[in-house]
Amino acid sequence: MKIFSFLMVSSLFIAITGFFETFIGYLLLGMNPSLLICSAVFFVTFSTYSLNKLTDVEEDAINMPERSSFLTGHRRLVILSILTGYVLCVLLTLLAKPLAVPILFVPLVAGFLYSLKLHPVIPRLKDIPVMKSITVALSWSCVCTLLPAVNSTDVAEVTIASVFYFILAKVFIDATLYDVRDIEGDKATGIRTIPVLIGTRKTTALLLAINSTILPCVALVETGIRPLAILMIFYGYAYILYFRKRRNPMALDFFVDGQWMLASIMFIMLKGVGVII
Repeated sequence: MKIFSFLMVSSLFIAITGFFETFIGYLLLGMNPSLLICSAVFFVTFSTYSLNKLTDVEEDAINMPERSSFLTGHRRLVILSILTGYVLCVLLTLLAKPLAVPILFVPLVAGFLYSLKLHPVIPRLKDIPVMKSITVALSWSCVCTLLPAVNSTDVAEVTIASVFYFILAKVFIDATLYDVRDIEGDKATGIRTIPVLIGTRKTTALLLAINSTILPCVALVETGIRPLAILMIFYGYAYILYFRKRRNPMALDFFVDGQWMLASIMFIMLKGVGVII
C-alpha cells in the first residue's frame, strides 16, 4: 500500500497510464506499438501532472492531503524531475518521430492555460465551467492518437477520428469521476466542475450516456482489437456506477486510470492464446 500510495502522489502511476494508453492507441489504430513513443508519453505525462500538483496545492490540501504532504520539502526535486521528464520525452520522440515533437507540448500548453492566470482579463480554463474535464480529455486524445498516427499513411482518417473520440470520451468520463471524488475541494475553491454544477446523480447519468456513444466507434477500429474495445466500454459502465459515490482514492486510481494497463496485459494474454490475431 505504501508503494502504491507513493506511485499515486509522485505522478509515476499516471505516467505509467500514459504509456499503456498510448500502447492501446496504437492497437486501436491497427499499428504495432512503438516503445519509444510510449515511453515519451510516460515522461510527458509525468512532467505535466507533476507541474499540475505544484499549481493545485490549495485544492489538494482538501481533496488529497497526502499529495500536499509529499510536496512539502520536495519542491526542488519535483521541479527538476519535471524538466528532466520533458527533455527525455523530446529526445525519445526525436529518435522515433521527429515531426511529432510539437504534439508533446499540447499537454504543457493546456496545463498552463488551465492552471495559470496569464492576464487579469483572461480567465484560467480552471475558472470556466466544465473546462477541467474537456482540457484533460483533449490533451490525452491528442497525444495518444496523433503521436502514433504521425507519418502513418496506412491508417484511414476515419479510423484516426474514431480512435481519437474513443480516447476522448473515455478520458472525459474518467476525469469527471475524479471531479466526483474532489467535489468538496472544488466547491471550497470555487471550481465549477460538472458534479459541482449538476450533482453526482445527474453526472452519473451523463457519463453513462457518453460511454454509450463510444460503441459505434468500435466498428471502425482494427478488427482484432474490437473484442477488447467492447470489453473496455462495458468495464466503463461498471466503474461509472461504482465510483458515482466517493470511494477510496487509490481504488479510483487503480481501476480507472489503471484500466489501460489492465487492457494491455489482457491483449498480450489473449494474443498469446490465439484469441486475438
